[in-house]
Amino acid sequence: MIETFQRHWPQEVILHVYWQEQEPEITADNIVYHELYTVQPLLKDWVAAHSNEKYRGWREDRGKYVWKNDGVKFSHKVFAQTHRIRNSTADIILYSDADTEYTARPDLEYLSEICPVDSLCTFFDRPKFRDETGFYMHNPQHPRAKQWADRLEEIYLSGEVWTYEKDRAADQYTMAFGRNSFKDCKQMDLMRYHDGVDLKDPVPTSPLSKFLNHLKGDKKNQ
Repeated sequence: MIETFQRHWPQEVILHVYWQEQEPEITADNIVYHELYTVQPLLKDWVAAHSNEKYRGWREDRGKYVWKNDGVKFSHKVFAQTHRIRNSTADIILYSDADTEYTARPDLEYLSEICPVDSLCTFFDRPKFRDETGFYMHNPQHPRAKQWADRLEEIYLSGEVWTYEKDRAADQYTMAFGRNSFKDCKQMDLMRYHDGVDLKDPVPTSPLSKFLNHLKGDKKNQ
């Protein structure tokens, strides 16, 4: 993702990279690195306190690991976003998973269009699967942006994430349940904004596909 960011994004856009264990080696004036556990010590303590395999995707009822129930794993992407929301002076934050590649210069006008100043966040709320969390946008200047960040962290730190007995997908449901606390705020659901997007994997069938590709699942091996 870092290499393709350098290739296609304009120099004035800053990429903030959150890392663990192995520090990235690519340097550039518009790339800023953050060691996640250093900037989010509460996350480090929480992860250490949840070493049991049941918190890391092991489903006793199925007798196997289920990736979407790995709350510890998915907590990292959430806490990276909440740190950026609290500490950003930008008008827009675009979150991309590490397995995202940029394929062309991004359409900045389009990104501004789908993340208007009066909207808290931008997402794809998929029927049944809920939020596509490989792509997310935030408005850090929104009056309730900091509360939004607090709420997302609270879901993990309070243990609420483990109470979702019916909807146990720790990744997409965390964001969706968090948004339920802000129904009085405008939110941009791109599933409704765009016609014809795929109900399971919407990004490749949206205008975003003109400049980014999320290499989820089998795409990583192609």
